[in-house]
This record gives sequence, C-alpha cells and structure tokens, in this order.
Amino acid sequence: MATMQESVLSYLDGCRDEMLRLWETIVHLETPSADAAAVSRLASHLDTYCDALGMKTEKFQPQNAGLCLAARTPSATLPPILLLGHLDTVHPVGSFPGGPWRLEGDQVYGPGVHDCKGGLVIALYVIRALLHAGYDRRQLRLVLLSDEETAHTLSQRQTVDFLQRQALGCGAAFTVESGLPGGDIITARKGGGILPLRVQGIASHAGTAPEKGASAVLEAAKKIVAIHALSDPAHVTYNCGIIHGGTSANVVPDRCEVSVAIRFRTNQDHRQAMDALHEICSRVETPGTVCTLGPLVGFPAMEELDKTKALAKVYQDASEALGLGRLGTAYSAGCSDSAYTASMGIPTLCAVGILGEGQHSPHEHADLTSLLPQAKRLASAILSLPDDF
Repeated sequence: MATMQESVLSYLDGCRDEMLRLWETIVHLETPSADAAAVSRLASHLDTYCDALGMKTEKFQPQNAGLCLAARTPSATLPPILLLGHLDTVHPVGSFPGGPWRLEGDQVYGPGVHDCKGGLVIALYVIRALLHAGYDRRQLRLVLLSDEETAHTLSQRQTVDFLQRQALGCGAAFTVESGLPGGDIITARKGGGILPLRVQGIASHAGTAPEKGASAVLEAAKKIVAIHALSDPAHVTYNCGIIHGGTSANVVPDRCEVSVAIRFRTNQDHRQAMDALHEICSRVETPGTVCTLGPLVGFPAMEELDKTKALAKVYQDASEALGLGRLGTAYSAGCSDSAYTASMGIPTLCAVGILGEGQHSPHEHADLTSLLPQAKRLASAILSLPDDF
C-alpha cells in the first residue's frame, strides 16, 4: 500500500498538464494592481476552484483594490499551515508584445508568470494533492492578496489586516513568491518603503527681493545631503530619488517635495532610521522654511526567527529526500508579505514558488521544468512538519 507521501507525489505527477493549463489561464487573465475588476475576476475564478476542492472560502473587498481570497480546509488538532501569495502584477495590460504567454524551450514569458502566478498554481495543486491523499493532520489555509505590488497602498493596508486575521494561530507559513533560480529559500528580507519629505518656504522675486523669500529648494538640498550621509549598508540605506520644487527660475521657491526611499535590515533599524529622519527634518538651516515628513509606505523587515531556521531545515531535508538536492537559504533585499507573518511570530519561508528570473521587467520568465519539483518540495515539507510547529 502506498504511503501518503507516495500518493501525493504520484498525484502531482499525473496533474502536470492540468497545472500548466491553469497556469496559462491565469497568466492570460492579466491583473495589474490598479485594475480592481481584473484582479477580482481572477479571485473569483480561483474561488470557484477552491470551492470545488471542498474548501471554505471567503472573499474580501477592500476599498480601491480588487478582491482578496482566503480558503481553508476543515479544522484539525495541530496548528494550521498558511500558504500565501498575491493576485496582482506590476505589468499594465498588453506589456508583452508576443502575448501574455510565450514559450521558448523550457522557459515561459509573461506578466506575472514568475511573480507570482506560477506559485499560485503550485499552492493550489499541493492542497489538492494533499486532500486527495487524505491529509488531515493540519488545516491548510490559502490567502491571496490583491495589491501586494503597491505595498498595499491601494487598499490603505486593509489587505494586510485581512492577511493577519487569516494567519492567526498558524504554526508555519510558506509564501509562494518568485523562486530563486537555484531554488534556495528566503528566510529573511529587508524592509523598506518610500516617504515624502516636504519643505514649505516663502516665495519672492528672485531678482528684486530675494531677501524676502525663503528657498524651499535650498533647504531641501541641505536635507538631502544630510540624509544620504546617514546611509550604512550594514543597517539602513537611503535614496532621495525624486525632487519636485519651484515654479520658475526667477522666483524663490516656496515649496519642494522629495521622495525618500529607505531599506533596513531589522525593524529596530527602521525605528532608528525614522528617528534620524525626523531629527533632520526638525533642523532649520534656511530661516523661514518648515519641513514635514509624510508616512512611510512599504513593508516591515522579514526577520529570521529561531523557528524559521528549523522550518528551513524541514524544507531542505524534504528536497534532499526527494533527490532534488540540498538547497541553501538566502537573504533578500526585496520586500514581501512574508514580513507580516514573521512579525506575528509565525516561522515563514519565502520564495517557494516557481523558479525564474526577471520579475517586474519585460523579460519576466519562469522555468517550466521547476513546476513539479517545487510542488513536490512544498508538499513533502508539509507532510514532514513536526508536531511542535
């Protein structure tokens, strides 16, 4: 009689063609973040799929963003496992001239094919295979968000609240974000975001009465120099990437706005960085000017918990036992929703989705040959998860 793992792996082998068809279908459903209707259509399509698996589903409509979807299997004694992904992409409709699904050998090109629609297919079929084999040790929860690519600004973070409500009580989380080319798993990520620095000055004629003015641009320039001097690659980096100010070359500018991007390794680094920015903002070097900072829009850092290391070992051991090699762990400078589950104390592995490269670019592509191996690694890790998670 086949073991549960043998049954799961065999089932996945038999589903390869179905997985490819679903993947192609959802890539053709192009879902730029700002197109709430398109994102909602994909959520509804996958809701029907989850319902057919017997999962209890919940759709959530945030303001100004598409539907989010949550689905779960029946309750169990051990803490649930969360599978996390997102429905939206960064690509406007029609961004890929050859069409949204283009095959070149073992590579497929298209909007979101790597980030992260291949991962959505993996999550759905892992759940399907586990249910087919009779897995009931833990509840499986699937959460798919609608505005991840905007750092949840469209919904004003309502989607983050939805995620954290769904994640309550989970013992482990796997984020089916873009997999790294070699298959290594991400156990920690930088946090980061963008905030506006605004300087208000006093307008005046630059030729006849410059002394009556207070240059917002001059004050902003001094603050930019001070901010860049704070950068420390080991902890926090800053970049003042966009500057808008003034109305005419012969008018002392009365306003200037600077977009400041920050990246930080830990959430303590983030707190210290914000304190430093507020201190710079409070200093007045050009009399008559006033500086204010807007809120940071972005992600917290995904910090590696002690149990994250243990979860990584479970996944690594599962990969090795399957004959798929011993994977490494990685630290990423990119941000993801994994940070929110990690901040809840849930051990989280990120980048267990489809392998590929080029996300957020016209060359985004994924490796077709990684579809089954990634699904098998995830399913085997879930099956072998110790009771103490």
